[in-house]
Amino acid sequence: MLEEDLLHAETFRDRVSTVNVSGKRNWVYALKPAGKWYNVRKYVAWFYLAIFFIMPFVKINGFPFLMINVVESKFILFSKIFWPQDFFIFAIGMVTFIVFIVLFTVVFGRLFCGWVCPQTIFMEFVFRSIV
Repeated sequence: MLEEDLLHAETFRDRVSTVNVSGKRNWVYALKPAGKWYNVRKYVAWFYLAIFFIMPFVKINGFPFLMINVVESKFILFSKIFWPQDFFIFAIGMVTFIVFIVLFTVVFGRLFCGWVCPQTIFMEFVFRSIV
């Protein structure tokens, strides 16, 4: 049995895993995720979605916590108003935020992309639930 394992270990790249010996396609079916960690991830995702949908309605000092009004060129982030003439402050903040995301992703990439990335959260727990 050991010789077969060694032979398979050396030749696994010599064939396509989705094609059998006769040349017909081996269909690959994904399993539905389940388990303790998937349940925790589901709760984190629903909490994160609640934050996404509640954030525009939260008001601090009479201003919304987050509002992006492109028509009036008025952007409110963290209850601070940014007008078009404040774009350089906004740009510096966004560049800093993007650098932070890149550095965080380098260190904790699987955690960020699998658990709290907005694209992953919406794709896995909103859009795939619809389809």
